[in-house]
Amino acid sequence: MAKAPRTKPALKVPLVPKTAAGKVNRVHASNTEDLMELEFSDEFLEFLDRHNGGVPATPNFRLGTNVKVVERFLCLVRNYRTHPLGELDIGVVWSSIEDRLDEFLLPFAAVYGGDFLCFDFTEFDDAPVVLWVHDRSREGKPHTVPVAKNFRAFVGMLFDADQAPAPSRPARRPPASSQRTRRAKK
Repeated sequence: MAKAPRTKPALKVPLVPKTAAGKVNRVHASNTEDLMELEFSDEFLEFLDRHNGGVPATPNFRLGTNVKVVERFLCLVRNYRTHPLGELDIGVVWSSIEDRLDEFLLPFAAVYGGDFLCFDFTEFDDAPVVLWVHDRSREGKPHTVPVAKNFRAFVGMLFDADQAPAPSRPARRPPASSQRTRRAKK
C-alpha cells in the first residue's frame, strides 16, 4: 500500500490584530510575477493569504550577534494606488529598489532601518532568505547577508523581545591567574 505524500503544516506567524491586507488576488499575484520574472512558491502564496502585509507579533530574528526587527510583511494588493498598504505591495517595493537588486532577489518583508528580507533565487527553487542592506547596495550591486536556508526556516527564527534567545558565544577561558597551580614542596 502506497503512503500518501506528507504535507508540510501551514506556516503561521501571530500578527498584530487588524494589520493584514486580506487574501491575495491571484491575478494580481500572477501579474506581479510577470513584472519581476520570478515565481512565488505555493507555500509563500498560502502564507500571504493569511499574513498579507501583516505586522508580526513576534517580529525579531537573530542575525549573528544582532537582533533585527521585521516591521511588516510586504503585501500583494490589487489597487496599490489607493490601498492603505499600497506602498508596501511587493511589486511597488521591488520597482522602487530594483536598480540595487539583481534579477534573483524578491523582497517579502520590510526590516527596521530601511532594509528588506528577500528570497534569493540564484540557484534554488526553495530559495534561501537573505537580508538586503539598503545603505551598502549600489546600482547593479546588491549587498545581502544570509539569514535562513528557506522561508520555513526563517519563520521558525522569529521571536518576541521577551523571549530573546541568548546569542551564541564561544566559551571563555578563565583568566590566566586562576589557571596557576602551586608548586609542590620538595
